[in-house]
Amino acid sequence: MVKVCLFLLLLTAAGAQLQYETKTNDVAVSLESLLPMIKLKEAYVQNFESYKQALEIQLKQVYRLIRHTEDLLEGITAKTGNSFWQQFRLIRHMQWDWQQSLKLMQKVLGAKEIAFSQERCHELPTSIDFEEALGAIYRLQTVYSLDPADMAGGILRGKRYSRKKWEPNECFMFGLVNLYVKNYETAEYWLELALFYYDAHRNPKQFDTMVMKYITILEMLVEATKGFGRFSASMEHALEVLSIQPDHPYMLQLLPKLQLLESQPFKGAEPEENYVKLKALCAKSYPRKVNDVHCSYLRATPFLQLAAIRMEQLTNEASVNIYYELFNDEEMEALKSLARPELQRPKGSKNSTYKIAQLSQTKNDIISTVNRRIQDISGMDLHEEEKLQVINYGMAGKYNLEDSAGSAATALIFLSNVQQGAETVFPFLSLQVKPQKGSMLLWRNADWSVLHKSCPLIMGNMWVATKRLT
Repeated sequence: MVKVCLFLLLLTAAGAQLQYETKTNDVAVSLESLLPMIKLKEAYVQNFESYKQALEIQLKQVYRLIRHTEDLLEGITAKTGNSFWQQFRLIRHMQWDWQQSLKLMQKVLGAKEIAFSQERCHELPTSIDFEEALGAIYRLQTVYSLDPADMAGGILRGKRYSRKKWEPNECFMFGLVNLYVKNYETAEYWLELALFYYDAHRNPKQFDTMVMKYITILEMLVEATKGFGRFSASMEHALEVLSIQPDHPYMLQLLPKLQLLESQPFKGAEPEENYVKLKALCAKSYPRKVNDVHCSYLRATPFLQLAAIRMEQLTNEASVNIYYELFNDEEMEALKSLARPELQRPKGSKNSTYKIAQLSQTKNDIISTVNRRIQDISGMDLHEEEKLQVINYGMAGKYNLEDSAGSAATALIFLSNVQQGAETVFPFLSLQVKPQKGSMLLWRNADWSVLHKSCPLIMGNMWVATKRLT
């Protein structure tokens, strides 16, 4: 997880009024937790629409008052100034209408809408949620070597998704994340994208009400190009900053230093190496050895005799098998419905990428059904105290069964399909298994060869269930 506390301070320095919180609403670590944000966003838009209507009503009253005053002024001229009728109109207007116009200006607008926003504040993503979301995108970009322009345009690993292009502020923020971890080249790329989208936006001035202004992007580009050793580009950006703000103290001090640095050999700082092992496992391709595996149908138990299950042996080097269509849609939805209210962030986990529900056999009949199915397939006994774990991934989520070494075997049930990512990798077996809804992956924990990792989720809502067998 990228540590972005300093990044938040940087945003504050750029003009953001941020308040760091210690709680989280877990919106980045579980897609199920994020779904209510969509409804809240809809309510947010409706609330602003209501506020807009209140302002429009007020503005219409102001326009009427202006027209009324202009009509009055047209009637009161020097020639008719002695008319008692015009004198009365003037006195009435200044005594009565003036007070009414003052009340109009003093009227508090949007009290209902403001109260609504204040009441729902506790449901909004917190500072920790924001950090975790930033870390998730950084994890995806780093592990899968994603191109920033592709990401901003909705293209992930060669696949285009129907997503609206990112706006300048998103590109700007990821430029800052990469700047903080000293990935200066990538930071420059993101910030140049922010500058491009800012210039191309039909109403760029709207961003002046946010953290990011045009001059702020230029200031960060000065730092990114300087860190990467592109001092001439850094000077160009610094000069553009000074063309906007001639008395900018930092740029005035920096320009002579940049000129000096350009004339000297450059030795850049090494970027932080994050997710090196995960990148080596998840970014590579795993060609399938079709000649070394085979499929068969299981009929060993009464249940299997009624409904034979197709099994595929994935490797000859260890006992790793996948059982297809083992659970139907109704069973999987029942399991997810049971797990939803029980989902919790793992205890003691600061960098969680998922939420987990621990379900005992006494919780519901569906748990007993799942356990019996696993027992029929594996031929192994199950202990009642060993709970079934149901996991929902978050942004760039991954779940590793770190404690499976203490069990004889491990069952991993795929409760959903995903568009991309979330593969289970067995690096010592050169084996990668993609999620297949309704299937179960079962491996014997005989030796180190079955050590495995989960790759980050790229696109989709990933659900799995796991059970340790002893």
